[in-house]
Amino acid sequence: MGWFGKKKDPQDANEMLRQYNAQEAERLAAAGIAPSTGIASVAGTVSTGVGTAEFVVEDVFTITGRGQVATGRTTTGTMRVGDRVVVLRGATQTGASTIIGIEMFRKKADEAPVGTAAGLLLKPSADLARGDVIRVMTTA
Repeated sequence: MGWFGKKKDPQDANEMLRQYNAQEAERLAAAGIAPSTGIASVAGTVSTGVGTAEFVVEDVFTITGRGQVATGRTTTGTMRVGDRVVVLRGATQTGASTIIGIEMFRKKADEAPVGTAAGLLLKPSADLARGDVIRVMTTA
């Protein structure tokens, strides 16, 4: 005869965005990051030295046979294959790793200059989450 249930109206885009922002604020608060600062300003809270390259993590994947991939954007300097890096969450270091590969838009690259979106292949795996900062270790 017809429908066996009522068709639901799609959720309003503004309501979906409000729910996402509320969930993200809770997650950032649990990670010790002030929810009002957001991801863009997390990189600003980490002190930067001259010539230091930093990368803000937007998402993290594990690819079987390859390793851990952090996607995001280079905020300062240039990330290069072979660089030793540290992972910073807020102002505390949570791990260290090495960049063994860089991909931008499904193409391999040797470096990711400032302002570019990229995926960094890291080995060994580190404790990574959205909002973390990957910083090149400086040799002094």
